Amino acid sequence: MSILPKVLIIDDEPVIRELLETLLAGEGLELLFAENGETGLKMAQEFQPDAILLDVMMPVMDGYETCRQIRATPGLSEVPIIILSALADREARLSGLRAGADDFLTKPFDAVEMKVRVKNIMRLNRYRNLVAERSRFYWVVENDEKGYLVLNKKGEIQYANQRAQVYFHLPQTYTGINFTSQAGLYYQSHSLEEGQDGHSSGHIIYLVQPESATARAFWLRVEILNSPLGTENQHLVRVNDVTDKMSTYQDIRKIHLLVAHKLRTPVSLIYSSMNLLATKTDMIPEEEIKPMIKAAWNNAERLVMGVHDILKYMDAPIALADGEPFILGHLLEMTTAIGESLEIKNVAVSMPETLAGCKLGISGKAIELILHEVMENSKKFHLHQTPHIQVRAGQRGENNILLQFLDDGQAMTAEQITHAKMPYSQGEKWFTGEIPGMGLGIPLVSALIWQAGGQLRVENRSDQAGVCVSLTLPILN
Repeated sequence: MSILPKVLIIDDEPVIRELLETLLAGEGLELLFAENGETGLKMAQEFQPDAILLDVMMPVMDGYETCRQIRATPGLSEVPIIILSALADREARLSGLRAGADDFLTKPFDAVEMKVRVKNIMRLNRYRNLVAERSRFYWVVENDEKGYLVLNKKGEIQYANQRAQVYFHLPQTYTGINFTSQAGLYYQSHSLEEGQDGHSSGHIIYLVQPESATARAFWLRVEILNSPLGTENQHLVRVNDVTDKMSTYQDIRKIHLLVAHKLRTPVSLIYSSMNLLATKTDMIPEEEIKPMIKAAWNNAERLVMGVHDILKYMDAPIALADGEPFILGHLLEMTTAIGESLEIKNVAVSMPETLAGCKLGISGKAIELILHEVMENSKKFHLHQTPHIQVRAGQRGENNILLQFLDDGQAMTAEQITHAKMPYSQGEKWFTGEIPGMGLGIPLVSALIWQAGGQLRVENRSDQAGVCVSLTLPILN
């Protein structure tokens, strides 16, 4: 199938058809020929040409009538038509224009003029098609559930459909507003593990509007398409509400591994111990019964704690609104109490006195959960479960507090750091199920921090072995 522009030549004289074929040869066109108006009309409907050269004086149906019928045919009404005629008078030209022709050429033809006229009318047709395509594009996006924006090379908004205007709170006169700056007023940018995916044709970022007292966190998937829209200086941005997807994403990630390695193991051990005691009590020496009961009890505790971790993770959003905003002056008292409950003896807290009255944009209950999970992780992954933990509070900029938790445990690999925020992921080489917990500690912290409008960073310490967990949290005015 040819992809060259098609030109349909309708003329009853073979010599004229041959002449036009000779003149237009080598111009990168596919030439089609019809010997009368009726045949030409049928061929125009079949091949949908990009331009038509139409003779006036033909039998059966002259050129004027053929032109009128082409213009009345759906799909052909905008096809450029050049009338060919030996009549050079004003009335003949007016008749052709009244019938719907776009241009007029008088026989005999000047070769150069013929080529220029055809090229010009083809160029006008391409422009007309482009306008039509853009009109269709704008109609589609205005009625689409996704948001669409067109940006210039400076990142300024040239067009935004109704959904995009709502997502980014654009004013009625939004043209020229920088897209990145506008998005930054309402959302925080996050890169997830996938980065790119198989359904993408461009760069992807995720934007989150933090959870508030009256609304849950709101997620947008923003795809900046590589393909330009008609010009290399314009790019299309597609925005999709993925709030529901992101909510379930954190809850079901690697759930099959969780069931296999974290819940099934203690259940199996409890069952086997109890089965032996129930069926062979008389055959088991008395001194072996107590260890079996103790083992069953220990695994029951593991099972209960595992279920507790899952429920705590699921209830994390509730903790954001549970209680009053956290006052930074309570940090020492809360950290000390949690350290005692976890049997961690070496915990030091440092904070400028000037920050003691700061209120954070997160509840005391949420901070308590965060402190517990971070400190428990420090103990869990310390070689002897006796970490030295330093908790530092400081101001970051005018509107944020930086909380840092530094321990002296094992350093993390790049893979462990990358996956640390993913639910049901743990920092062990083989997923044996033997490390306590469900792999929900840092993901729980991450969910709370992100939805409160903060940032979480996990990295190895640069001064010694150990891990540094940094939390950036907004200060309430």
